[in-house]
Amino acid sequence: MRFLALLRKELRESLPWMLLTAIVFLAIGGFSLREAHLYGMYDWSERYFSSRYISETYGLLYRHSPLQVIGPVLLLTSLGLGLVLGVRHFWIPYFTRTWPFLIHRSVDRTTIFWAKLAAAIITFLISLGAVWAAFYSYSCHPERFTMLPIKRVFIEGWLFIALGLVVYLGTALTGLSTARWYTTRIFGLAFATVIICATIFEWRLGWAFAAIIIGAAILLSQINDTISNREF
Repeated sequence: MRFLALLRKELRESLPWMLLTAIVFLAIGGFSLREAHLYGMYDWSERYFSSRYISETYGLLYRHSPLQVIGPVLLLTSLGLGLVLGVRHFWIPYFTRTWPFLIHRSVDRTTIFWAKLAAAIITFLISLGAVWAAFYSYSCHPERFTMLPIKRVFIEGWLFIALGLVVYLGTALTGLSTARWYTTRIFGLAFATVIICATIFEWRLGWAFAAIIIGAAILLSQINDTISNREF
């Protein structure tokens, strides 16, 4: 029950960012898909095979699925959400001096952290995961787009969402650290950046997910040690 109470508290605090992220991603992604559908950017209709449009048709051979256009938007939105939630959950209590009140409740410190992490995961799943799945379902209808997305594109979207969680963990570790900025306090964000670069430049999905899992495990172990031993 204590965990559920903490989870509800964290979800209430995350709700504005959840709604804002969902609205922004839905608006930008929905506009991109709608434009592609209305103007036939990915439609192989016969009008492209007239002499007037022969060059444009040749160029269409190298176009991608319309869903891939939303990929960069999803990545940036996910990273931004991870950063904002990390600051909200672990930095704001420090600035407002509410950490002592939260820590000295009759609940284990690790339970507090897992409640925050669970709230972050739920926020990502609702604001980004659900919208991404809806976009994929929308773009898979042949009557809308002839160039349908492949499953790899859908999986890559979830890869981007997972990277947002890595940023969340890196921001949490930096916020919990008591070291100086010019020493090891920046390690959390710097390590998250390394994981992002290693994942983006890795074309094999298996290795990309492995990098995320290993990086998240390292960050989780550091966070658990820091929150267990820090004096608030």
